[in-house]
Amino acid sequence: MPTINVRGIEINYRDEGAGFPLLLIHGLSDTLTLWTPLMSEFSNYYRVIAMDVRGHGCSSKPDMPYSIGMFSEDLRGFLDRLEIPQAHLLGLSMGGAIAQRFTLDYPESVASLILLSSFYHCDSGLRDTLGKLREIAAEEGLAAFFDEAVKLVVSHDFVSAHREDIAEMKKICAQINSPIAIVHAIDACLEFDASDRISQVSLPTLILSGNEDIFVPPYLAEQIHRCIRGSEWRILTGVGHNLVIPEKTLELTRIILEFLGRLTC
Repeated sequence: MPTINVRGIEINYRDEGAGFPLLLIHGLSDTLTLWTPLMSEFSNYYRVIAMDVRGHGCSSKPDMPYSIGMFSEDLRGFLDRLEIPQAHLLGLSMGGAIAQRFTLDYPESVASLILLSSFYHCDSGLRDTLGKLREIAAEEGLAAFFDEAVKLVVSHDFVSAHREDIAEMKKICAQINSPIAIVHAIDACLEFDASDRISQVSLPTLILSGNEDIFVPPYLAEQIHRCIRGSEWRILTGVGHNLVIPEKTLELTRIILEFLGRLTC
């Protein structure tokens, strides 16, 4: 996969299809491979670009404080380097926070906003959860972090049904991630608060939640929905925080493509 230098770091990305750009932004400790189950279908209709954000995957992992604003500036530089003036943004969890911040900073560069399992601020519950993950990553390392995180993002039944896949994901997480970078990314999430700006978003917005999400509970998505006038909020049943799982791929793809198909881009 290609890399591109943006603001002094290397950004790894995947670029498929043709047409109006659709940019996919993963969540905490994920990589662009999260989107593999969706990219082939999306690329039938759009130019689909998935990136490893700073501190993740095969992108650079500088040891320095991160912020959602910094991720937004990275995204600005990334799109400029690819000469993309406007795109649909789709973000999961932390990726949704990055997409929100970018939309607020550069509304003219965003055609629509799609938020999966996301939040616009950390309430006490999310702050406690992220704080625990931060402590584990810093003191016990990535293997322990992964074991704790997987309990939050997928159900016990999913883990039981996909034990070999989960074990492989844990191995990859330990190989390509940095505990220091993950701690910096968690700090960025903890500091993110768009409470005073989120209602300024006036673009077409689709918000998706899993009804079993214990990491970022659906009421946080409902808060975004109430703040963004005209937004659409959908709840998927039988799924938790990670909506991009095999059992939900068809439903998730259909909902997103139907939303995008109603737009004029």
